[in-house]
Amino acid sequence: MIAALGPDAPPEIERRDALILLAVHSYIPAPSNPRPEMIEAILERLQGRDVSITFSMSKSYFEKAVKILGLEKLASKYKAKIIQVQGNAKEKVELASPTGRKVQVKALSQVFDESLMKIALAMPVSHSQVILYLSMPTAALNAIDPKDSQNLYEGFRPLYKYIADIYRLERNFVCVIDGKFVVEGDGPVKGFQRYWGLTIYGDNCGEVDYATSWSLGVQPLDLGYLYFYFGGREPAVDMPSMLVGNKTKIKLSSNVGIQLSWKRQL
Repeated sequence: MIAALGPDAPPEIERRDALILLAVHSYIPAPSNPRPEMIEAILERLQGRDVSITFSMSKSYFEKAVKILGLEKLASKYKAKIIQVQGNAKEKVELASPTGRKVQVKALSQVFDESLMKIALAMPVSHSQVILYLSMPTAALNAIDPKDSQNLYEGFRPLYKYIADIYRLERNFVCVIDGKFVVEGDGPVKGFQRYWGLTIYGDNCGEVDYATSWSLGVQPLDLGYLYFYFGGREPAVDMPSMLVGNKTKIKLSSNVGIQLSWKRQL
């Protein structure tokens, strides 16, 4: 299921206990960080439930980003908890690279809990490592201890497979793209913001990201994490009419040619 709404419309999320994973790219003010307005809209919808907010950064950077985003005030207003991934990620996960090399990382156990709703919230951001940073990288990478996540960055192709494999292990996600603005160019920190005017959400990050990238003029299976998630085959995805009607062309990072080199290894 994929739905698309206007730019400030909150996604229609079931009111349940939840863990919100945010795609925070910088501990300094940056146009690619989640909009506090959308975070608050989600918290307001979940008000009265047991809700936690997190993203993966080292302790000092995490604390700075929390202040920059105003998360302390939001958490206090809606009685939500802020938890750090570092120190709380204790679930050991073994991953295999495309060459069979084994990598171990620690992840938050909550993301594997079938009974707990997880919400991955991301803006569409051009990115020097994953071409477009959308909801699946948010769900996967922001559940991993930042001390371990560096083990995943051994090349584009392994990274894309790791993202897809981590997300496959996770359970019960709502995937939200806050597309009021997109970040183009050499994002996430050096990119520039452009108005787009959409909110996209669904219960499968692969399908949500596929539809979002298509509507942004990017071949979805050029995103390696989508290629590995869908096994290299085009999925059957129903495009909401708002995505079709608002199709555009995002400017990608200047190193996109290098990022696509992984496809020559297939």
